Amino acid sequence: MHELELGEMGVKVDGRQLHHLRFSDDIVLITPSISQAERMLAVIDRVCGNVGLQLNLTKTMFMRNGQVSDAPFSLNGTNIFECSRYVYPGREVIMTN
Repeated sequence: MHELELGEMGVKVDGRQLHHLRFSDDIVLITPSISQAERMLAVIDRVCGNVGLQLNLTKTMFMRNGQVSDAPFSLNGTNIFECSRYVYPGREVIMTN
C-alpha cells in the first residue's frame, strides 16, 4: 500500500490528508467526489494487480453524504453499487447528513 499515489486526494481532517482506512482485507476510501473516488479505486486496482490481487467488484460499494451529487460510479465498466450503511470493522457506519 506504500505504492499508492494518492497525493492530495481525499479530505483534510485536523490538518492531515485522509484518503483511506485499512483493516485486514477491507479498505474504505474517503473522497469529496465520485470522480475522485473513481480515480482512487483505479489506483488501488492497479496496485493490487501489480502483486497478483484482484478487487471483488461484486462486494465493492460506495456511500455518499448529501454534499456529493448523485452520479454513477464504475470501474472498468462495472457499476459500483451505492449503500446506505456498512459494517467496518465490527461497527455499523451510517451516513446521516
